[in-house]
Amino acid sequence: MAAFTSKKLLSVLKVVISLGLAVWLFWYLYRDGFSDTLQRLKNVDYSWVGLSLLIGITAHTIRAYRWKLLLEPTGNYTTVFRTLTALMFGYLVNLAVPRLGEVSRCLALKKSDNIPVTSSLGTVVSERVLDVLSLLIITGLTMAIEFEKLNEFFSSFFTEKLSSPYLNFQNFLLLGTGFAIIVLLLWYLLRSRLRRSTWWYKMRSLGYQTWLGFISITRLENPWAFWLSTLAIWILYYFMSYVVFFAMGPTTHLGWRAGLALLVMGGLAMSAPVQGGIGAFHLLVAGLLIYYEVSREDGLSFAFLLHSSQIVMILLTGLISSVVLFFNTRNPETLNQPEPVKE
Repeated sequence: MAAFTSKKLLSVLKVVISLGLAVWLFWYLYRDGFSDTLQRLKNVDYSWVGLSLLIGITAHTIRAYRWKLLLEPTGNYTTVFRTLTALMFGYLVNLAVPRLGEVSRCLALKKSDNIPVTSSLGTVVSERVLDVLSLLIITGLTMAIEFEKLNEFFSSFFTEKLSSPYLNFQNFLLLGTGFAIIVLLLWYLLRSRLRRSTWWYKMRSLGYQTWLGFISITRLENPWAFWLSTLAIWILYYFMSYVVFFAMGPTTHLGWRAGLALLVMGGLAMSAPVQGGIGAFHLLVAGLLIYYEVSREDGLSFAFLLHSSQIVMILLTGLISSVVLFFNTRNPETLNQPEPVKE
């Protein structure tokens, strides 16, 4: 009971610290002029924001389709509507507890389609690895195109933190090596006892099922559809942010190169361990736009407009998905079965 309580307390502390960091960042950025931001938002052309939301919903739908393709090699079949509902529910959970949404959407599919969490979680891990690689490729491309501006931005942003990169890397390498040696030593001493325990067999089975989900990307039934959908997702993510430039006078002059830089900053910010990228998104985007001749105040207003519109979309679609998941469950006899092929 004590262990459970300690574990639960640790989870709560992680959420509180994450939320506290997000709130502090947001307060720090807008402490002198949030009323000014609200005033600027009165002059926004919201038709462009509406287009951004439409593009965003389309991107999420294609992501749900791609997830469906990843699930099929594991022997689990469902519909795009089901994966989209689970996906948006997961995004909603992520707004409260960062990273918990990945598990939550797998649990949602377990409820609606009886798809094992281990299998779906493996596909989510595979998806995330692909997302990271895609973001790295886009970051490299953007750095090549906009090296001068991004180099200035990163140099200014990380000057103090990266003052001694060799020492930081050296310490990290030593700690990592020491940890690996300890793990290998413990495994060598305890391996015979571990292999006789029921816990070992459960963990091995769990790991195997998760691994099958992870490598599903190598056994796709329709690889062309998968890779084309991946390309479409990132193109739509780009335009989802880019079109909002035209919603505000001070950002209408920004071109496609600024859009690429914005995509990179948004991707990095949403990877931060804070709820919905709150604070981190505003910090990186507003800081970036200064190098594109946008004032700090206008940059903060743009960041707030783009971020808050996407948060509202996730809140609405996530809540609708929660209701759908609560009331809608397929017939047990048809759960997790491939759709009949029409001749």
